[in-house]
Amino acid sequence: MVRFTLFGVPVEIQPWFWLGAAMLSGAFSGNPTREEFLLSLLFIIAATISILVHEFGHALVGRRLGGGRANIVLWALGGLAYNEGGRFTRSGRFWMIAAGPGAGFALFALVFLILAVAFGPQDAMVFTAFELFHVRSQGISPRMMDFLTNNFPFMKLTGDFLWINFWWGILNLLPVLPLDGGRITELYVKPQKRVYQIAVVTAAAMVAFALFRGSLYMAFFFGFLAYQNYKEIDTYR
Repeated sequence: MVRFTLFGVPVEIQPWFWLGAAMLSGAFSGNPTREEFLLSLLFIIAATISILVHEFGHALVGRRLGGGRANIVLWALGGLAYNEGGRFTRSGRFWMIAAGPGAGFALFALVFLILAVAFGPQDAMVFTAFELFHVRSQGISPRMMDFLTNNFPFMKLTGDFLWINFWWGILNLLPVLPLDGGRITELYVKPQKRVYQIAVVTAAAMVAFALFRGSLYMAFFFGFLAYQNYKEIDTYR
């Protein structure tokens, strides 16, 4: 268990978080080599920092708009930020929820900007397109290619920051509880039963997509969320 305080916000990182991050990194696939272990470690570092940035977006904006005592916990399925004793208007709660993915997208933009300043916009776009969509292009400059070749761990970490903050941000905005998209849907869609119905349909679609892509972890994750939301529907029957 890791505990510390940053910006006046207590943070707790539970052991299950490290296990989940390690599973996502591929650390448990076969017998990893020293290089594969390093790549997994870089992914875990990027994931930890990115999720903390996301949760601090919730916590700091929540403290600003609703007061209370902000807390952050990183656990097996991600992170949780909450404000004990906070009082929110619906608008305030919306901005508090949106601040999480917003902070992640801001980190993505910052990393892209650093690449653009260091290597130029063209190289930054080519590198980002490859990391996000695996689109290969011949437009990368010899200077950046040389840097990539000689500083692979650094560029792998940069790529992980781009990938995590873009794709996890997109997935987190899906209308599935308890994801942020589901919490935003909950603010504006009534009755509550319909929120759970939307969540089940969306999560089931994501399970099918994950199986098509061969991502068993994503299929399990959204399958679990589909089941949890389906159970909530039963309470309205």
